[in-house]
Amino acid sequence: MSLEFATAGADGRAEHVLLHHQGPVSVVTLNRPEVRNALSRRMLRDLLGVLAEAEGYENTGAIVLTGAGPGFCSGDDLSEAAGTDAEAFDESVGLLQRLTRTLLELRKPVIAAINGAAMGGGLELTLACDLRLAAQRAVFACPEVAWGLVVTNGASVLLPAVVGRGRARDMVLTGRTFDAAWALTSGLVGEVLPDDRLLDRAMAVAEGMASRSQAVRLTRRLLDDADREAVVSALAREAAAVGRARRGPAGEKGLRDFAARRSGEGTGR
Repeated sequence: MSLEFATAGADGRAEHVLLHHQGPVSVVTLNRPEVRNALSRRMLRDLLGVLAEAEGYENTGAIVLTGAGPGFCSGDDLSEAAGTDAEAFDESVGLLQRLTRTLLELRKPVIAAINGAAMGGGLELTLACDLRLAAQRAVFACPEVAWGLVVTNGASVLLPAVVGRGRARDMVLTGRTFDAAWALTSGLVGEVLPDDRLLDRAMAVAEGMASRSQAVRLTRRLLDDADREAVVSALAREAAAVGRARRGPAGEKGLRDFAARRSGEGTGR
């Protein structure tokens, strides 16, 4: 499927996130393909604004979240993080967690169309979506430990809830990368599609959910209310933990090593 997007510019609209309305579906596209859609602070603010716009659009019954280019989202922009102090890092974590809360609290369902690598913070965003579909080329990882950091965005609760405690511990403690076939078997994604069919399928699923909006809304509320308190508590614990990790010697070294290894590339965790 080919989509025509309205992009941002000097009018103050989002610069790194695209929004397209097609019938009852709003497609939100992370748009920094040159850095595999790494999550800078600007991009996080853009995404918060675009999600609010999609939520408020009268004709929208469901939202599809995807990435521009061959990758979904490489995670936090560690090149940016390596060049900032701990306080700016805390601001980024706060924006990420605000984004997770926003995704969880949207009245309209969100389908993640994972068109490529979903790493770290990028994978964590998909956990806050209602459904996840993946392209065959997609890969998944929680590589925070490699950089002396820890997971955030509610992943300590949301990931075990999706894939089970054992698989979640394997992902977050080893930082290994897993392919789409593993993601399907583990329950991380509901379907794996040929790369060129992913968006069509995501749109069809979203349209189906939009056509049953009242029943979907009531069912989501039943499912979400039971988990909300656990996620809110996890977000607070994770923010404290990642702050300590960032300020520790391993976190400092990890970010320096990342900057030295991928200087100017801007890819995330």
